[in-house]
Amino acid sequence: MSYGKLEFKGFGFVYIGELRVLAWRSNGQVAFDVAMDHNVLYVQTVEAACEPRAPSDVLMAILTSQEAPEEPESDAQSGLLLHFHQRLGHLAHDTVERMARDPASGIVLADRKRPTCISCAQGKQTRNLKSKMDTGSNSPIDRVYGVICSDLKGLMTPKDRLHNRYLVNLVDHKSNYYRVFLAPTKDKVAKKFEHFLAFFERHFDCRIHVLRTGGGGEYANVDLFSKRTGVARQISEARNQATNGKAERMHTKILNMARSMIFASRLPLKFWGYAVEYAAYIFNRSPTSVNAKRASPIEVLTKQVPDLRDIVAFGSICSVYRDPGKNSLAQRVEVGVIIGRSDETKGFRVFLQKEKKITITQQVRNVETLSAEQNGQLQRALEYKDRIVEPSATATTTKESPAADDTASPKIGIGKEKSK
Repeated sequence: MSYGKLEFKGFGFVYIGELRVLAWRSNGQVAFDVAMDHNVLYVQTVEAACEPRAPSDVLMAILTSQEAPEEPESDAQSGLLLHFHQRLGHLAHDTVERMARDPASGIVLADRKRPTCISCAQGKQTRNLKSKMDTGSNSPIDRVYGVICSDLKGLMTPKDRLHNRYLVNLVDHKSNYYRVFLAPTKDKVAKKFEHFLAFFERHFDCRIHVLRTGGGGEYANVDLFSKRTGVARQISEARNQATNGKAERMHTKILNMARSMIFASRLPLKFWGYAVEYAAYIFNRSPTSVNAKRASPIEVLTKQVPDLRDIVAFGSICSVYRDPGKNSLAQRVEVGVIIGRSDETKGFRVFLQKEKKITITQQVRNVETLSAEQNGQLQRALEYKDRIVEPSATATTTKESPAADDTASPKIGIGKEKSK
């Protein structure tokens, strides 16, 4: 018999000189002597019955025959487990049983059955646990350009310079290549996907298989386009990031970059749209831990390490060459502010302070945030890229239509924004 069971019965070892005895702990009454042989404790018992019994049975018979000391009558409340479960604020059944095992609690369980408590289901039930990772069992996420994830974010405050209030992102699930499009209203989403599909498939010579989006009504027109082009559509479950979480998380990453760039440049907040696009351009050329060997998304798609010499700080002051035409005495340079790069048209996106317009051009020099040596390296990088592109793709200076509120916009100085 284990010593733990003896203690549970109320017995304990007592030493009287060199003699070891087993006695009641409550009153010290000796039950019998205990000897040790080869590190084993045993007792010598004599059973009057002629029928032999195991030593443990004999010991139990002796112990139970001993008259236990009288204990005061218990005043504990007895009841069903469900009864105390309801009384104790619908605590877990295990907790109630643990409380009842303590004699000082004053409660005793007469029945330990655990019937279903509907009130607990109504108040505590949660969704079934789901993996936070997309297993890809229903789509080819292990293939570059196999699955494109998309998510919409808005309304953004304030409006950007071109009155856009929404961000539409598209992410290649395998390579993490990221594109963001700006839209003034939700109904423009389908056109943005058409734009991305044409650019992505032609630029990287691939075929998109699956488009995965949320279940919002802004993607209703995308269904029609997907049917025409043969792109499969998947709609993620509401409030379940396991299926479309990549696109949702990318909004946070890119907006964090854009906010930092805006605040560091001291440009007005209405330039946030350009900051978001430039952040996406930089992200696609940056190493990411989710790709093998921390390759950048562009490197995964093109198998070439991207050239970073033409990336400058957002909001850098620069000089932009302006063709004087037939006026030989006209000023040939205008001060501008670099607000990004274009994935589709070669050159910098520059805000011209005098004309209050955006132009895309490679005729950029004297970038204020670069040293003289770095400016020279930038020019050589731009000239090298001009030589390797096709003649039809040579960059030309273009202009975006200015926003109406630019006519009253302040001039942008170095490191600060002047008030109106």
